[in-house]
Amino acid sequence: MPARLSSAQRERFLAGRHVAVLVTIAPDGRPVPTPIWYLYRDGLFYFRTAGNAVKTENIRRDPRVSICIQDERPPYKAVVVQGTAEVREGLDWLSKEMPRRYLGFVGSIGYRLTARQVIEHSPDATLVVRPERVLSFDYSAEMPLIGRLWLLLRRVLPPWL
Repeated sequence: MPARLSSAQRERFLAGRHVAVLVTIAPDGRPVPTPIWYLYRDGLFYFRTAGNAVKTENIRRDPRVSICIQDERPPYKAVVVQGTAEVREGLDWLSKEMPRRYLGFVGSIGYRLTARQVIEHSPDATLVVRPERVLSFDYSAEMPLIGRLWLLLRRVLPPWL
């Protein structure tokens, strides 16, 4: 059985460069999962997206959301959040902070100069999620030593091995 992340471990994990899966609710009640960059700060999750995106419209209609943020490399870790979202305008600091977090300083400049016009087709909106329930799991303790050593070697060995 996996261990739960402590509060400090969870904060450190959420500060990493993971892609979140934000799940909103469609008008017919179906879940709509969307991979998206996020920023976690002061207990809130921030997402930038188009003001007319499906996820934005879904949140305006029904603010209940869930978020899954996972490490896809073994030993697996994840944080799953259930919460309430709101659409906010005017959080301009995110337009610089988000690409810097994921692409680094130089990459974020390139993103703002070129890719942003191609990727972002309409005025942006910020989705802010206030967690109401947070679950986590960490399989690190269950991984045997030989497995951990193999995973460490895989990072330096050629991919065909």
